[in-house]
Amino acid sequence: MRSSISLFRFIAAAVMAALLSAAMAQAPAEADKERKYLYRWTDSRGQINYGDRPPPDAQNLLRIDLRQIGEQVQSLLPYQVRRASSSYPVMLFTASKCPPCNTAREFLVKRGIPFAERTIETGDDSVELKRLTQAEGVPVATVGTAPLIGFDPDEWNITLDASGYPKTSQLTATFRQEPARPLTQKEKAPAAVAKQ
Repeated sequence: MRSSISLFRFIAAAVMAALLSAAMAQAPAEADKERKYLYRWTDSRGQINYGDRPPPDAQNLLRIDLRQIGEQVQSLLPYQVRRASSSYPVMLFTASKCPPCNTAREFLVKRGIPFAERTIETGDDSVELKRLTQAEGVPVATVGTAPLIGFDPDEWNITLDASGYPKTSQLTATFRQEPARPLTQKEKAPAAVAKQ
């Protein structure tokens, strides 16, 4: 009788531990879904601040879009590409009227690398690009947290190989990259943003 009670307690403890670990693993994923943007603002003392939840009295509020590729795109990726992109997501920073940017984009598409593209259009974009990558011009790519400043196909190939991306495209012919978006955007209603 005692052995069946001990076995029951052991099984109950194992089930509780499994449920607890599953809940803990799910919590960071849910927090990541909520934290879509980083914000930059000026406080009442004139200091520049960064965070994911600006206060209602924030001034000069700027939203910085650092979202990686979306879930719909991620679910369409082959296993090796999905694994590499979850550990080392690629973000390409470009500008209009930039031939090297077009070459860099074509390189990533030809190699079959899913990436998020952010355009540098304003002075605020340039400031954030410099802060994020230490680069003063484009094209720039980040593979995980490693910046690749300027387009050098040999350097980019070495970094992508080391990050686990396949050497040749494994994407289907119907795969489409997400459209490029500006890196920053002015926010008009800080109180509404704080409620999100």
